[in-house]
Amino acid sequence: MMGRRVLSLLARSVFTPIVDFIYPPFCLICERRLEGEQHVCTDCWQSMAKASPAIAASDAIGLEGPVYFQHSFALFEYSDAVRKLVHNMKYKGVSSLAVRFGGELARAYAAQKASEKIDLLVPVPLHPARLRERGYNQAGLLAGGMTKVMQVRVIHALRRIRYTKQQAKFDRDQRITNVKDAFRIVDPSEIKGKNVALIDDVLTTGSTLNECAKELQQAGAGYIIAFTIVRI
Repeated sequence: MMGRRVLSLLARSVFTPIVDFIYPPFCLICERRLEGEQHVCTDCWQSMAKASPAIAASDAIGLEGPVYFQHSFALFEYSDAVRKLVHNMKYKGVSSLAVRFGGELARAYAAQKASEKIDLLVPVPLHPARLRERGYNQAGLLAGGMTKVMQVRVIHALRRIRYTKQQAKFDRDQRITNVKDAFRIVDPSEIKGKNVALIDDVLTTGSTLNECAKELQQAGAGYIIAFTIVRI
């Protein structure tokens, strides 16, 4: 088994450059040939507008009912380019985009010189069945990219105890119902008194993030800020 895996890695290392030469990589946004870049050309990356404001109070982003996190931090404004990248990241297997987004999130947050110290990075979990389908959790990869820059520990403090349908299929009220009581804290002692960055890819209605933040708050978390690539 080990020998087969080594041969597979060797074959990939030999043939990937050849395939890239015959079928060179192209930018996922403008479809121009990439010159040493990965997935997105420099011009397209720099053309995506940064979120304004980057940090928003949770009561200013249209959430209904009790809100369990204090602020939201987003990297980019919503656009077709960002939508395309997030789609490729989640559904087309371009998982390395999440690590890049995570690093950019951390650097952008550091530039804000926010007063609240973050103790833990907590990604929103996938249900085990969904994780098997996708092969990775994009929120976990975002957190991995963030920790390299922020030097803050990632803990998988939440687990999804109920399989939920994709939120994109529902309206606001249905989204709230879909994720209600879908999460549980793994070990409350890890959370108590800690300031937490709760991480997901997109904030739309905020239902998923709010449900996760409720569990964190009930476990004794202090300050909770939701990090996402984009806030719609």
